[in-house]
Amino acid sequence: MITEETVICWSRDGALARIDIQRPDKRNALATRHWAAIETALDAIAASDAQIVVVSGVPGAFSAGADIDELGQLLTAPEAFAANSAQVQRTQLKLQRLPQTTLAVIDGACVGGGLGLALACDLRLASSRSRFAITPAKLGLVYSADDSRRLLNTVGMARAREMLLTGRLLDAATALDWGLVNQLAGEEGIEELQQAQVQQLLATSGQARRAIKTVLGHLGGDASISLAQADAAFNAAFSSSDFVEGAAAFLQKRAPRFS
Repeated sequence: MITEETVICWSRDGALARIDIQRPDKRNALATRHWAAIETALDAIAASDAQIVVVSGVPGAFSAGADIDELGQLLTAPEAFAANSAQVQRTQLKLQRLPQTTLAVIDGACVGGGLGLALACDLRLASSRSRFAITPAKLGLVYSADDSRRLLNTVGMARAREMLLTGRLLDAATALDWGLVNQLAGEEGIEELQQAQVQQLLATSGQARRAIKTVLGHLGGDASISLAQADAAFNAAFSSSDFVEGAAAFLQKRAPRFS
């Protein structure tokens, strides 16, 4: 399916769903309409039986953040600016709460709202040429509480403070060292690393991964997930079909065949 004049494309291939941002002339900068298209794709994916969702950009740019042309207009229209901010935060929160396991595949610029999008994913892979920054302070703006919490949960308070207060640009090696990305592609390349990560995830239980996201969501400060819900996700796993299969596979010394 193609939306927003092919800038935001999403597709399904069995257990794998993809959201591709394709705006290379703007380094994948995102305007309000693009965030809305991503939200539409997320709604469709959430209702599907996909297990893994890959979010990626184009060679050289995951996303450079806000569309500067639109931003100039929004700065003179407070209501439109507020609507844009609400759309961005709603889309990122929806991505964070997606039941499927999400993977950001980053090759190049990952800045501002682009990094916010990546932080809303469960895992992040990057190429060695990737660069990362969060720059609202350079515009006299403030990162939202939800965005700041995702950054804090990922890199810790001291490094979150440094990134937010200085707008520092991080290279890929530093991002890996700080825990901003989970893995860095070497000679094998970002596509090969992505395929290996997807296969590793698909070898685990989809039911368990969804429940794990519920537990981690509660621990990460998501107000929509209570302790009771996290506990229920933990307890329900013991009566799940995937646990039955996982236990049988363990005893029989074979690879599990999860539903």
